[in-house]
Amino acid sequence: MVKKISIFMLILVLFAWLLLTACGASEVAVVEETAVPPTAAATPDATATAAIAHYVATIDAQRSPDVPPLPFVDNPDPLQCGIPVTWTADSQAWLNGVYEGELVRPTVFLYDSHLRLNIEAQAPHGSEVKVLLYQQNPVTDYYLVKIIGAGEPNEGWVPAPFLSFEQIES
Repeated sequence: MVKKISIFMLILVLFAWLLLTACGASEVAVVEETAVPPTAAATPDATATAAIAHYVATIDAQRSPDVPPLPFVDNPDPLQCGIPVTWTADSQAWLNGVYEGELVRPTVFLYDSHLRLNIEAQAPHGSEVKVLLYQQNPVTDYYLVKIIGAGEPNEGWVPAPFLSFEQIES
């Protein structure tokens, strides 16, 4: 019985070898390195970065030419910005045009949103405001404020560096 099984196994191996060689499996597949490495766009991070860059470029193209650039870093990915929440603190606040010890905005602008597509209102540095909403973001937080004693339009979003909870001396 053992002799029959051994012969059967030998025939089976021989048959498998013939079948594989007939199909070309006796040749070893060789993978050659390419001279060009895979592109960065093929990675998920690069694809996400490209999509974010495209989104930011689209926003920048929609931005009014009246909106000046910020003197500090803004949020690199607006899609990662937080959801505005009601400001519950009953504290006074003032617009602050000083950044890094220098008055960079004698007139502080209030924007339509954290995207800063349009200027909605403006007030001099040191103007008192009431905070209505707060939006926590990855880099620069924003506050929706209302200028105290100003006629309409008197509301808009201000980046956190341009808001102070300590009285500003004009």
